[in-house]
Amino acid sequence: MWTPPTDAHSKPVTIIGAGVLGRRLATLWSSTGRPVNLYDPSLPALESATAYIADALSTYCSEQGTHPGHVHFTTSLHDPYIVNSWMVIEAAPEDLDLKISILGRLDRMLPKSTIIATNSASFRSGELVSEVRNRSRVLNTLYYIPPRNRCVEMMSCGYTSPELIAFLRAQMEEMGMLPMVVGNESTGLIFPRIFGALKRETLKVGAATPTEIDTLFTDFFGAQKGPCAMMDAVGLDTVAKTERHFLAEERGEEGEVLGLELEGRVPGYLAWLEAEFVERGRVGEKSGEGLLVGKGGEEKGEGKHKPGEEVWQEHAVDLSCL
Repeated sequence: MWTPPTDAHSKPVTIIGAGVLGRRLATLWSSTGRPVNLYDPSLPALESATAYIADALSTYCSEQGTHPGHVHFTTSLHDPYIVNSWMVIEAAPEDLDLKISILGRLDRMLPKSTIIATNSASFRSGELVSEVRNRSRVLNTLYYIPPRNRCVEMMSCGYTSPELIAFLRAQMEEMGMLPMVVGNESTGLIFPRIFGALKRETLKVGAATPTEIDTLFTDFFGAQKGPCAMMDAVGLDTVAKTERHFLAEERGEEGEVLGLELEGRVPGYLAWLEAEFVERGRVGEKSGEGLLVGKGGEEKGEGKHKPGEEVWQEHAVDLSCL
């Protein structure tokens, strides 16, 4: 049975993975004075995340009128700061075996009250708990492009304590987030299923350029970004992996209904995305080249950092473990 931590404001939140999303989650959770740990086994990934957080945290706190919390970087999963966390958010690459292994390791090393959340959109948390004994503390928490986007989807692994969901929802609302609880276990949760249909049609048709598609979309809906820019932000490698998982699941369900074993054919749009972009390392903002990124400066990635970066590194970012 899960029991809530008594000191969620003073204990840290730990982020597993310093990639595009992990560094954004660290920025978000540290933006109201809360301590945050960012773990990644790759030192270059942490160094890159350090520069991003130093810049983004200063900008976001200035906009929100808040003060940054202490950000601790580490390459050791057994760092005492991690063991002391009240919540750990897994934001590793979308690889099933990797995520199962990470959640199992976290379950074995963390106190029973520590929440274990996965940010996966491709996998239901119920698919990731085969090595977890204390399953009442595991759930999906799906963030989009924080800290700008405030919505977070929460979904049970099938064993998650209702008290945990209520507790975490209150913590998120206190942070200014907009948490939404998914009613049933669903691969892709809510918005990714909507976005999945949109990105499929965007990639399939081939009747317009990425720039034209996004111009039409932003003009009609008044959105800040179109589907191509959003895919670049998420990472085209992640888009491809997620799409493959959705297709495999859909084919499995269809085959079960029809009594058929369906061929694992890859649709033309996905084969094109993988061959022209993913296999060439052109995966969006994180590589500097994608559907829009790198095309004459139409979209820019994380980019360079502001003059105030050094100040924030000194006061908010702990480099001692690098």
